[in-house]
Amino acid sequence: MKKFYVGVAIALFLTILAVLLVPGVDDFVEQTFQRYLGRAAR
Repeated sequence: MKKFYVGVAIALFLTILAVLLVPGVDDFVEQTFQRYLGRAAR
């Protein structure tokens, strides 16, 4: 279970770095979260 949380933390950190450093990634991340949350809301 600890490996899961470490994996989530690493993925979150890499996502934040990508959004800050790579132009255009923020739109992709936003669309991905909108799709995921849209499915979860149904």
